[in-house]
Amino acid sequence: MSGTLPGGRSTLGLVVAGFVISFVVVGGGIETVGVFINGIAAATHWSRSSLSLGVGVGAMMAALSMLPVGMLVDRFGVRVPILAGVALLAVGFVILMLMQQPSHFLFANLFLGPGFAACALLPITIAVTILIPDRTTFALGIVAAGSSAGALVLAPLLQAVIEATGWRHTYMLMGSAVVLTPLPFLAFALPRGRLRKGGGHAVELSASRSLLGELFQPGVGALAGVMVLPGLAAFSISVHLVPYLTGLGHSGAAAAAALGATVGISAIGKLGGGFLGGRVGALTTVRLALALDAIAVALLRYAETPVALGAFVVLHGLAIGTQVAVVPAIAAVVLGMKRFGTLFGLLQVATMVASAVGPVVSGLIFDRTGQYDGAILMWLGAFVAATALGFWIPGARTEASVPPRVAVA
Repeated sequence: MSGTLPGGRSTLGLVVAGFVISFVVVGGGIETVGVFINGIAAATHWSRSSLSLGVGVGAMMAALSMLPVGMLVDRFGVRVPILAGVALLAVGFVILMLMQQPSHFLFANLFLGPGFAACALLPITIAVTILIPDRTTFALGIVAAGSSAGALVLAPLLQAVIEATGWRHTYMLMGSAVVLTPLPFLAFALPRGRLRKGGGHAVELSASRSLLGELFQPGVGALAGVMVLPGLAAFSISVHLVPYLTGLGHSGAAAAAALGATVGISAIGKLGGGFLGGRVGALTTVRLALALDAIAVALLRYAETPVALGAFVVLHGLAIGTQVAVVPAIAAVVLGMKRFGTLFGLLQVATMVASAVGPVVSGLIFDRTGQYDGAILMWLGAFVAATALGFWIPGARTEASVPPRVAVA
């Protein structure tokens, strides 16, 4: 990952910036939302449903923002969307600190959703994918591991601060960290201007093919399935795992520990999967990860036993982390560099919408049947179908870590 970006900035600095921003902004700002909801509900007696609605609105706003953020990255590089994201996050956290009723929480998330989308996930992923053509998946794995590490460290820390000083003061501290963290990296580490592949020529926007035409390139449909189906299943599992396990007879503490363990193990998957992707190819690695996730979900049927539950936690955590690390590298080759930010952002919209719908469908299945068997079958089918679609992505082109179809100025 050693190398130099335009303007004399190092590729290592980009990876470090991505890890730290992911640690604070994603791991602290996004992954700890449940900690704040518990603290706010306990202090104000606002209903959890009203607070959850605010989170849902934020998630939907983030999904709707993915495409415009990707277009901004294509047009201006990472600095413009990240600066816009910082401004939106600042407004959102000020509203959170001052809010007096649940509707204010929903209003704050109208700013926080697009703020997180612009400041954290998409721009850094696109930048690393384009600018580090050697060991792309390993670099992506390091960046993605930041969110897992941040959640593990910051969730209990923020819980302790809320208990000691209250949720408003904690929002002030967390909001300040989220807003300020990207700024020094914008000044000293992140690339200026439009992204340039491997420090070379600027990626040019396609003038000869429409956006719709780009979506009908070979492999794009299969790539969409590889992104959307696991997104639907994985978030459904994270939402319903604890009630499912408690229904099997596990204690609430044990069920929560199982869910938390998948976060820690996913960090290993992000690093290990990224390293493996650089060795055997991103496509081979993601096929293996999807197949392991299918096995993990099948084991959920027997999760009343500690062995089966432990195997699920390990396999699911490793597989999910691996997918996060290697899918962007595959997408870069399938989509090409001409409109990578725009097209990848569009697929991220579809993935996030599926992630929002999946838990709802799973809950409806449980409400109608009184059990999770139908939901587990849906999750299993999603991973099996995604694994099969992985073999429909043209393998000869996508095993390379350097995207071959790049038009340069």
